[in-house]
Amino acid sequence: MMKKILVFVCMLLSIYRTSAQSQNTTYSGTIKGYSASIGFKNAQLLVDNVVTGLHDMYLIDIKPDGTFYANFPLVHKQGCWITFPFFNSVVYFEPGKKLVQDFDVTDVRKVSSVFKGDAKMALINNDINKVRPILMDYNWNAIYSDIYQLTPEQFKAYFLKIRNHKLALIDSVAKASNINIHTYELARRSVQYNIAAVLIQYNSLRENAYRIRNKLPFDSKKPVLSPVKLNTAYYYFLKEIKYNDVAAMEVYDYYQFMNWLMFIEPIYDKAGRIDYTNEINLLKTKDTSNKDVKATIAYYENMAWRNPTAPGALEKARPAVLKSLLNTNISLEFELMDLQVVSQRMDDEKDTLSDAEFARVKARIKNKFLLADVAALNNKIKQNIRDSKTSKGYTYNQIQANAPADSFFVKMMDKYKGKAVFIDFWATWCAPCMISLKEIAPLKEDLAQNKDIVFLYITNTSSPEKSYKTVMPGIKGEHYRVTQDQYNLLAKQFQVTGIPHYALVNKRGNIVDRDFKWNQTDQIKKQLLALANE
Repeated sequence: MMKKILVFVCMLLSIYRTSAQSQNTTYSGTIKGYSASIGFKNAQLLVDNVVTGLHDMYLIDIKPDGTFYANFPLVHKQGCWITFPFFNSVVYFEPGKKLVQDFDVTDVRKVSSVFKGDAKMALINNDINKVRPILMDYNWNAIYSDIYQLTPEQFKAYFLKIRNHKLALIDSVAKASNINIHTYELARRSVQYNIAAVLIQYNSLRENAYRIRNKLPFDSKKPVLSPVKLNTAYYYFLKEIKYNDVAAMEVYDYYQFMNWLMFIEPIYDKAGRIDYTNEINLLKTKDTSNKDVKATIAYYENMAWRNPTAPGALEKARPAVLKSLLNTNISLEFELMDLQVVSQRMDDEKDTLSDAEFARVKARIKNKFLLADVAALNNKIKQNIRDSKTSKGYTYNQIQANAPADSFFVKMMDKYKGKAVFIDFWATWCAPCMISLKEIAPLKEDLAQNKDIVFLYITNTSSPEKSYKTVMPGIKGEHYRVTQDQYNLLAKQFQVTGIPHYALVNKRGNIVDRDFKWNQTDQIKKQLLALANE
């Protein structure tokens, strides 16, 4: 009898593994009115994974005739973010299926699109087009102007009014246009998750509004306004959300909602923030003109503004706080949060789970279909580790840790005299950095034969050495992993307040743009070719 049970369990696991694997999904179409002279040759497709908390960016290649194509792996039905210069919005996909979107941009004031391909996906997305203006209509300039002085209750009332108005408009369109029930649910949930995520951000959005209103810069992370402690009653809106429902994972805004729910302020309150006041006050009694003392004070102040907690404190506090606030079954959400913590550690360390670790994760997860995403991430990291051992096209440069801080950059650049240099400040744990690295990769291939152009990558010891050795070989270019002191000097020299951060250096070794901004890789190409031809 026991043998029969084991055979049955093995069959179920086999079925699960087969059904849960990611499947190649196709997104293609045409752009009527497109010309290569418009200035862009690719677009982006972003897949946010609510199971791992990570996201992958895929390039959409646009041909001179306006046709485009992308093929990407997908595990679950979900909305993905598509970015063209004329279209920034969510498109709904299902694993293993083909979706076609035909654009008409002959009149840039009236860009339109029609979906074809898989009948179900086409129907859902064409119906989404009917409510898309409602979903996308957020005038943040006006909103910031309205909210900068609002109390928490006024702020909540303001956004709940927006939510209710949008829901009423969706109901009106659904009644008039007879949109399918799947689209109707996706649209309503999109609004509900989006507004809930906004309401969680009361203090940060109030801070942003205040800075914009008073024309204050955003380069300092130190809050200008004192955070307001929000009472339990403020969070009542969270009880209006439907939880423990797998269908929520199809909604693009559910990913953002989960990100904010995981780190809601009451969780930090219960976890306890690390207080650096004593350390800062002690340092201020010393010679604050000393650069080391100043740097240490700045370090502790920066840490304090980031709401630091003891390792594991957030994970311990999260269940108790959310159960108390929501008073309902959120077992799916708890499992997603659990797997996001596991996946984030894997991604930060660029290391896989051992068989024993994976077994422990599997044992505590009831929604077994979620494990496919973690298994896929595990396999992806394994492949990256294998690839790193055979990758070519990169150079790892070492600088002595005791190299004089005021001269090491000059010596670094001596190697590249006579070349135009694109500098990228990045880190292995920085998700936007990794997305940009992937986006720039085709440009490097395009410029590979130009020996007068160099791509130079700088990180510090916040990129763990093991992770760095795994990721770095897959990034073609010149690489430096510098000490914190050396990085601090570079950060001051290049005005680095966050990453990714980019800069341009000419053939004479002079910095020509210490904070280079770009949206399309063609902008990088244009600047580098101009510098290389000087």
